[in-house]
Amino acid sequence: MILATGEQLPDEYIVHQLISSPPIVHADNFETMRMYRVQVAYYNRNGLSGMPDIKGVMVDAGFARSSIRELPYNPETRHFGLALDFIYTSDEEELIESY
Repeated sequence: MILATGEQLPDEYIVHQLISSPPIVHADNFETMRMYRVQVAYYNRNGLSGMPDIKGVMVDAGFARSSIRELPYNPETRHFGLALDFIYTSDEEELIESY
């Protein structure tokens, strides 16, 4: 597959996105805790057997593992894919620092 830039997709690549970030705890009308759900998707033309340790890296960064699902094979790009969801929960101190 050729991208809008004129380049082709690599044989192997990773993309990530924030899926949701709802507040989960409130106190005195203020948000005190928020949960972030992040999806990391891995794509490879040679299958998924040589996948890097995405779970280990994300857990080491403070995320908890969540859903994992195989993505449909893409005949146009010839990529296999796997989506891994991770959860990160931030408390009041982290929320204040982020604003």
